[in-house]
Amino acid sequence: MKKAQKTLSAQEETASETRSDSISTNGSRDVSPRDSILEEKNKLRRDLLEKRRTLAQSLQEEKSDLILKTLLSEEAFAEASSVALYFPINGEVDTRGIFRKCVELEKKVFFPKTRGSDLVFLRTRNIEELSPGTFLVPEPPEDAERARSDELDLVLVPGVAFDLSGNRIGYGKGFYDRFLKDIPRHIRFGLAYRFQVLESVPSHKTDVKTGRIITEDGAIDCLGKEGD
Repeated sequence: MKKAQKTLSAQEETASETRSDSISTNGSRDVSPRDSILEEKNKLRRDLLEKRRTLAQSLQEEKSDLILKTLLSEEAFAEASSVALYFPINGEVDTRGIFRKCVELEKKVFFPKTRGSDLVFLRTRNIEELSPGTFLVPEPPEDAERARSDELDLVLVPGVAFDLSGNRIGYGKGFYDRFLKDIPRHIRFGLAYRFQVLESVPSHKTDVKTGRIITEDGAIDCLGKEGD
């Protein structure tokens, strides 16, 4: 696989949804409830991205190994025939060990590719097939087999922050929210270091929740929590 340079670093700081603050006649800014939520998200995004970026490589590897072990004990993983992964960037939980385990267990694996403003998931048999695509994130080749909408048994979701009810803050572009709205919630699993999981995070009605979060400290069940 071609080595991708550090990705999304510039986009991360400005990746929040476009904000249109209104200006009153005296020149002051009126902040709508939606704008207030976006500002809260942006602050959390900046703080947690910085904390994740500065996490020592050895700790990233140790925590990712523990997350893999927890995932392997999950019934949903054991029973899944087709799994959607993501390629880790900027200190995200490393999924390459998960990929190897899926191949060993003869599960079909799909990685995301951006097409316009949407994500599609394409079959990947060898991680070396991935090459830098949109935002320089490694993606499968264009002609790879596409997952059917009803084919995925488990979707492993990256994120900058999560909360105990399954709310998620990503990079702010909405790719995963648009994709996940058609995926049953109980098979949406967030992968995160424990410090990324907060009591609550600001959310909007268009945000899509995960059903479970896998951390190095164990699994967090988000279904049926207050706020659903």
